Amino acid sequence: MTAHLHVEPASGLITQERVIRLDGFSPASVVTVEACSTWNDGTTWRSRTRFLADAEGRVDPARDMPLDGYGMPSAMGIVWSMAPDNPSAMFPPSGTAPLQIAIAARDATGRTASATLEQTFIAPGVRCEEVQTEGVSGALYRPATPGLHPVLVYLNGSSGGINHARAALFAAQGYACLALGVFNCEGRPRYISRTPLEYFENALQWVRRTLAPADGFVAIAGISRGSEMALLSAAYFPALVSAVVAVVPTSTINGVASAGQPGEPRSATTWTYQGRDLPNVWEPSATADWGRAVPYQDEGVRQAPAFVSTLEDPAALARASIPVERIRCPVLLLSASDDGFWPSTLYAQLVQRRMAAPCRHIDYRGAGHYLFYPGLPTTVIGKTHAMSGQRVSAGGAPEANALANAAAERDVLQFLRDVRAGTAL
Repeated sequence: MTAHLHVEPASGLITQERVIRLDGFSPASVVTVEACSTWNDGTTWRSRTRFLADAEGRVDPARDMPLDGYGMPSAMGIVWSMAPDNPSAMFPPSGTAPLQIAIAARDATGRTASATLEQTFIAPGVRCEEVQTEGVSGALYRPATPGLHPVLVYLNGSSGGINHARAALFAAQGYACLALGVFNCEGRPRYISRTPLEYFENALQWVRRTLAPADGFVAIAGISRGSEMALLSAAYFPALVSAVVAVVPTSTINGVASAGQPGEPRSATTWTYQGRDLPNVWEPSATADWGRAVPYQDEGVRQAPAFVSTLEDPAALARASIPVERIRCPVLLLSASDDGFWPSTLYAQLVQRRMAAPCRHIDYRGAGHYLFYPGLPTTVIGKTHAMSGQRVSAGGAPEANALANAAAERDVLQFLRDVRAGTAL
């Protein structure tokens, strides 16, 4: 009998779950499955998982509990359990080049099979336009379908830059997505320090004026510090925003933290409005204590306890809370209960308490701060921050992170559909 390894579809968007099946192996044998992928930065990602074949010599990762490698049945477990050979690996991928994953399987009797899985970011017909115009910097991804489209503005976190991959994936779902550059990218300052909120106002106005959104729908979404930008934009310019998606959010205005100019304290001003500094929760504060950020195992520094310390001063909290009560549109908050970067679950609860507009909060239990899209490896818990150079711990465990990534993708798309249909809550 010849062994086979089936991947269906063999090529597709990274967010698409595949059917991976093995057959033709020796009945009740131990089958070792290895996956390997080399990314654009030269880092190689690998996983090795063993399964017990059934009486017909078949293995179904979606059904079968692995003997090792990871701890639950999962159709894509051999993919999300891959780990890099370079601890400073680029993560997540910064571009939109397809990722090739070579999968090989063997049993003790010498039966072997192999296949290649291709993960893509750009759906057929999706188009990208670089944007450097009228004071707006970024990348605009347009859907393949003709006509007007709803619009989504996407904001990266404290590493800055432009998230091409995320914008392309939203375009595959029918949204014209502007990955807006705020800092650390072409056409924008290197650092987040003293960024005017008017920049977001101008970008939202440009989107409405230039893209003619379908039904006037313009959502704004952000992850981590990007959630701070998204919530502030909706609070200060409510007429321009139709919906907000805040992923691992904050409820407070923070200092520059790890993204400020060299020599600035972490408490330095991040945002200005009408020429004035917006107060942040770090300065002045009677309780803020960065010393609570401590190394955790071998993952790096867990910053969350330091951010918790800022919430213990009622005066600072009242002064620097994002004024979410001004938001007029529905808001989705996605948090991670084991967030090592900052306490996103607590922050989301504080936001929801003060919201007047409809607000949905979903907390992913056991997940960490790196709440991305499905199909990515979830084994990276500690990462060197792109701006500060410090190794930080995101928290979470690979299994919980994989479940959260898949759920978050479904939850975001469903929320946006609900808002457009008028059934957000």
